[in-house]
Amino acid sequence: MNSISFSNAFDAVTDNIEEAKELQVRADLMIALRDILEDKGWKQAEAAEVFKLSQPQISDLLQGKIDKLSIDLLMTCLHRYRCTQPAS
Repeated sequence: MNSISFSNAFDAVTDNIEEAKELQVRADLMIALRDILEDKGWKQAEAAEVFKLSQPQISDLLQGKIDKLSIDLLMTCLHRYRCTQPAS
């Protein structure tokens, strides 16, 4: 039996290398934001306020709906979170 291997999971869903890489970046950013939300113990409404998203967008983030949030928006959320943190 032959085995197939991929450099990332998204290579299995698209033949387009750029699209697979974009999906991987989006997934990584979503995981980072979800981890922040969980580490802080925030409810969805609290996360929505910090990230300046709607509650349905936070729900999409937590459910991993990768097609609902762009890389730009996810990066903006990380920036908004960073701006709420005290300077070190």
